[in-house]
Amino acid sequence: MIAKDDIVIRKAILHILDTVHGECILSNILLNLGPDLYEFIRGHIYKIMVSDDTKDCEFYEESSPIYSILDTWDESDEESFIQTSHSIAERLYTSMGEGLDIPAADLLFVTFQSESVIYLALLKMNYRESYTHEISITEETNPEEESEELIQDIHADVIKSKALLPGSNTRIPEAIIINLTDMHIKLLEKRWEINGEKVFYLSEKFLVCHTSLPPKKKLNILTKVINTISNKYDGADLKTKMDTKSALQKEYNDRQSFDIEEIGNRLFGNSPEKKSEYDEKMEKYDLQYDNFTVTNETTVKKLEKQVMVTDSGIEISIPMETYNKLANFEIQTDVTGKSTIIIKNIDNLTLI
Repeated sequence: MIAKDDIVIRKAILHILDTVHGECILSNILLNLGPDLYEFIRGHIYKIMVSDDTKDCEFYEESSPIYSILDTWDESDEESFIQTSHSIAERLYTSMGEGLDIPAADLLFVTFQSESVIYLALLKMNYRESYTHEISITEETNPEEESEELIQDIHADVIKSKALLPGSNTRIPEAIIINLTDMHIKLLEKRWEINGEKVFYLSEKFLVCHTSLPPKKKLNILTKVINTISNKYDGADLKTKMDTKSALQKEYNDRQSFDIEEIGNRLFGNSPEKKSEYDEKMEKYDLQYDNFTVTNETTVKKLEKQVMVTDSGIEISIPMETYNKLANFEIQTDVTGKSTIIIKNIDNLTLI
């Protein structure tokens, strides 16, 4: 996984894409990257680079105007950098204007380097609303004095600003990072309504690229499919259900990746009916031969515990480590199919 300190900002410029007021204001001067601004930009880039919500994308080279622009620019030349940023900002502004709900934003056009590879980051800093102060000062002649001495009235007020940038502690929801060596894209995007239809305007209309599901989405699909099949075929057999999820976690721990075909064989290989349904559902998402990994370990946190909800609404969360040891945990199923969960050797019980 890339380290934050490995990110070295090369150049940056800011453009204003205010579709609300119909203003596309393009800067002609690079940003002066002082320490605070440098860390602000680098922090946002890092959050995107390590996010498992990003899509891996490839340009449709023959039809993408952005690919054509980047194919001919000279990143090392300042004038070329600025002119290229203008061309791309104008195209993004036009794409944003097609949807009434697409947020206005400032565009941070940044190149950075990591491990000898140069990247382009398009950080769409969507405006947010919040309150700030405003100071107004008026001057007038003191009527009680014969001289023309001026007195000042200072008025501090609270106003709502509608063009504040995202804070440094948040991850922006729309961003593009392009590897300038192989032109591979990492993309964060959202659907917005255009002409009555929800579309991914960044990939479909602006970049014109092929997208794949982000790793976090793939993992959500995988776990949902496994749970659906386990609930359908294993019924009240709680131990088999939990063993299935335990096997998924072990598969990841062994490989540090998710091989869809191998997981199907390992979990459902002894049941042709389950395996067939698993293959069918994964093919529906075009994932049947996928092999993916995650960048951020928090993405696989859900595999570290078993969460069960009884028919009476009782929720039980069991760490996988505890379940796998089995020494302090037992499941008993009677002849009627009802299960009893026994947790042993409890030294202390805390309510949260």
